[in-house]
Amino acid sequence: MSTPPPATGTSGASAEAQGAVLVVRSAGTGDAARLATLATQVWLHTYAIDGIDDDIARHVLSELGMERHAALLGDPGVRVLVAELAGRLVGMAVLRIGAQDPVGAASTAELQTLYVQAHFVGRGIGTRLLQAAEGLARSQAGCALWLTVNARNARALAFYAHQGYRRVGTDWFTLGEARHENHVLLGGGLAGRPAGRYSGSA
Repeated sequence: MSTPPPATGTSGASAEAQGAVLVVRSAGTGDAARLATLATQVWLHTYAIDGIDDDIARHVLSELGMERHAALLGDPGVRVLVAELAGRLVGMAVLRIGAQDPVGAASTAELQTLYVQAHFVGRGIGTRLLQAAEGLARSQAGCALWLTVNARNARALAFYAHQGYRRVGTDWFTLGEARHENHVLLGGGLAGRPAGRYSGSA
């Protein structure tokens, strides 16, 4: 079976992708396969740092597959955004309207997913997706976003802190028999985020 050429360049992205204009748009039903592939790649890269055990395999197959993303795209309470360079998917965000935060912080718009392919981290793609998701939260739910981040994911915590998010509580993610601490974060409100530059931005 033939395979595509490996990535080249300092960022890992091709010259075509590095020079392309970023497009952020609402996802359609035809995006399900690409969304599932990106979600699997980013989730495994982030969390399967010690290899893939049965719990991780079951989670990926049940929660990150094409059928799961097709269902999200058909859910009237979910908004899915994609980021593309040269027509190729490089990032995604999943927002659920009507999802009450678990700590009583008065937000009903949850950012369930914000993923950027590793080759493109640091190019502002995550920030663009986050801004688009925040706009949807303001216009469709009238509130700031809330989300959960693994307590050991220092990069993500730093990114959201720079974007004006603050910790408002703790939640837990269960994988198999293990419970993993998550920080519950709340956005900076309808007035937006403080300006500034974050050298490690997504």
